[in-house]
Amino acid sequence: MPPSSTPSDRVDRPTRQRPLWRPFDEQAASYDRWYETPLGAFADRVEREAVFGLLQPTPGERILDVGCGTGRYALELASRGVDAVGVDPSVAMLAVATARCAPNGNPAYVRGIAEHLPFASEAFDALICVTTLEFVRDVDAALLEAARVTKTGGRLVLGVLNARGPWAARRRRSQDAVWKSARFFSRAEIEEQLQPFGDVRSRVAVYPPPQLSGAPQPVLSMVERLGARLAPSLGAFMALRVDLRR
Repeated sequence: MPPSSTPSDRVDRPTRQRPLWRPFDEQAASYDRWYETPLGAFADRVEREAVFGLLQPTPGERILDVGCGTGRYALELASRGVDAVGVDPSVAMLAVATARCAPNGNPAYVRGIAEHLPFASEAFDALICVTTLEFVRDVDAALLEAARVTKTGGRLVLGVLNARGPWAARRRRSQDAVWKSARFFSRAEIEEQLQPFGDVRSRVAVYPPPQLSGAPQPVLSMVERLGARLAPSLGAFMALRVDLRR
């Protein structure tokens, strides 16, 4: 079970650097509006297909969502019969997530950071971490913590933003506070970081460029198929699965 109190001293410890999650506090109320746009809804669908296609969750499993944000993935886990727990450092994002929580308390939400997860070792059957490593200060520490709290033989499924392609180029030029501190990953880089934990499988998705923000769903689906065939390394989103070995 989640602890009755979270290690808030680890979350809020004074630092000379502005916490990377602070922009998410500031944008929590409007964060999900992106998913209401045609391209946002399309990207959300294909990203979920990639993540859940690798995760293969089973009802009754206990699965942790690291960097849960407003709870979109945690809610889907709960809808699939999973005992879902979400953890995030942003108080405002967790407030949005908690407001959507079912009366039975599933998902449960806890405040914490990826580098210091407030859970016992091997507490979860599987773990997901979607577009979160981009905003942590120590990726290696976050991966070690993810492996620590997941059972031997369990699954880690990560979703990360590709360093290649038009989306990464646009985000690097953005003046949005969220993207100013973000990092992006090449497929080779993230797979190399994951290989010590187990064999890695990956999928790439989201090929429509930002310029197609208003395109209808059939056009976006066509571009997705063409991109996967003609430029498979340029999808904006990469999903990866590791089956943990000790």
